[in-house]
Amino acid sequence: MWALPVPAQEFVTSYPEEPERYDSEYYLDMLTMRHDSRWREFWYAGDNVFRLGFGSLNVEQWDLDQELKFSLELAERFRFRYWMEHRRSLGVSDMERNELELEFRARGSFYLSFYLAPAFMKRENDIGIGFQRRTGTDRYATFALRILDFANNFAYEHGERIEGEENIYTEQPLRFSLSSREEIGESLRFGVEAFATNRWNIEYHTIDDPSSDYSFSSRAWDGGLWIEYLADPETRFGLEAGAAEFSTRRAGAEDLCENHRIREVLPYLELDDRIVDNATIKAGIQIRRERWSGEGESGAGSFRKDEILPFAVIAYRISDLHLVECGYLADRYEAERTGDLRDRDERVENRLSLVYELTLVGGSRVRIIETIDLDREDWGQFSIHDHFFMQVAFGF
Repeated sequence: MWALPVPAQEFVTSYPEEPERYDSEYYLDMLTMRHDSRWREFWYAGDNVFRLGFGSLNVEQWDLDQELKFSLELAERFRFRYWMEHRRSLGVSDMERNELELEFRARGSFYLSFYLAPAFMKRENDIGIGFQRRTGTDRYATFALRILDFANNFAYEHGERIEGEENIYTEQPLRFSLSSREEIGESLRFGVEAFATNRWNIEYHTIDDPSSDYSFSSRAWDGGLWIEYLADPETRFGLEAGAAEFSTRRAGAEDLCENHRIREVLPYLELDDRIVDNATIKAGIQIRRERWSGEGESGAGSFRKDEILPFAVIAYRISDLHLVECGYLADRYEAERTGDLRDRDERVENRLSLVYELTLVGGSRVRIIETIDLDREDWGQFSIHDHFFMQVAFGF
């Protein structure tokens, strides 16, 4: 399951067979890199945090996830914030965020924010406004509206450096987002991250060849939540869930229409000190459904994939500095494709994960993950080294 928050500024969805084409263990890799509650709370608890994660997807590509948030008080009522999020992977979307925020405390716990996402090309700048109620660094609810590529039409209509093609929005892209983390009493915590765009439309005009003109439109929404309940100091129940849908249309030289839907849910349980002191048992199961359909002049097709990913982990804290884990993770999936690439696939992937985690001053931490492939059919033998992952989180 993708990790909250959901910061993607835009989505470009592709044929969903892509992860399987590169590595059939893609979503097993994502589960292996999942942030648990300790890592999640470290991110929420600080105003100044850097987080980095990368892991081997195959012999050619890394999953790369970088996040930075920085805050500086300018005056009694004003605060400057900077947000950087960059994600490259094989999923349905990449994340890009490079945004400045000027926050104004209007009254009590209510805040007003102005956003600017600068870009080298002025027409690609985004601007926005946000409203927030915040009672603590990690207790807030924020609603924001952003205008994407807000100067695009002005630049093309008044610029003198247009070469070959001009792109004019007939429907400006708007992005609405909701972000929240709250607590009820001492036992219940929850968070929400969601966004939606309108159905926007852009027209591409080729200056030298009007016959190749086309228009492109898209809309997207993506939402996720997590809930955590502390039944007692040694028992934690949790639930993570997410849903997303992306659709695109192209009209012109080649008509194309695509729709992509994803649903995920992951319940889990954590038990502390049940076997021996300083040991934690974690277990859960992720369930995914993915659907894609497309049609155009070159034909039509569809794709569906259903996955069940159980996991069980035993973690032992050697000291305040050192923690080790050993876990079993699996992915059982069924996939079916129609159209010209008609195909059907059923598979079970199994792996063992070995983890070492170092906790530094102030709660900063480093996590190293090595996995062992338990499927003989992948390599002709069991593989001692399968994939390598590393995660770091630093507060400053």
